[in-house]
Amino acid sequence: MKGSLVMTMDDSCSLPVQSVTEDILLDQARSGHEQAFAQLVAMHSEKIIALAWRLVGQREIAEEIAQEAFLRLYRSLPGFRGESRIGTWLYRTVSRLAIDHLRREKLRRKFFFSRSENSEQPDPLDLVADDRASPQEQLLAREAGRRMQQVLEKLPARQKTVFVLRHMEGMPIREIAATLELKEGTVKAHLHRAVTQFRKEFGETAEANYETE
Repeated sequence: MKGSLVMTMDDSCSLPVQSVTEDILLDQARSGHEQAFAQLVAMHSEKIIALAWRLVGQREIAEEIAQEAFLRLYRSLPGFRGESRIGTWLYRTVSRLAIDHLRREKLRRKFFFSRSENSEQPDPLDLVADDRASPQEQLLAREAGRRMQQVLEKLPARQKTVFVLRHMEGMPIREIAATLELKEGTVKAHLHRAVTQFRKEFGETAEANYETE
């Protein structure tokens, strides 16, 4: 298949998505219709890039992870039986790829060198600021976003992934367990440890906003 499969968040909507069901597109893609697969990419690209960005904190790497996830989906089409939804399959694949990246990055930082503090990449959590808010409110939101990113970066990869899926993507515990192929009790344990770290940093605010289930 020629060209890049995944589009950036700026142009993911440039391809018109016809009002056909995902199952029909999947059947067409299995039959070799590249346009059908391109429409599947358009359906899921923005959410998948956003998830990867939240997990790894850098847009360029997030797009690379999303690209790899769509490539794996494309290669898996002949054996894809639809036992899980494409979105679930992609979330699972992106989560695994992000976890692998975070673990490699942790080792790289530990044994070689630290990431530059002067990175020009925008912090995705800075985007929590609302354009309609006052300058002071936007400043506070950006500061909260930076503090949140700092806490996230300290978490082990699995805890970070569970936290992002639960509190940023809004996924229920059962779905997170299915996506990461973990027991629900294991997911709850990871989430509890992650929330504990946020409570240490944010105190009462975290108590109100971040639940352990």
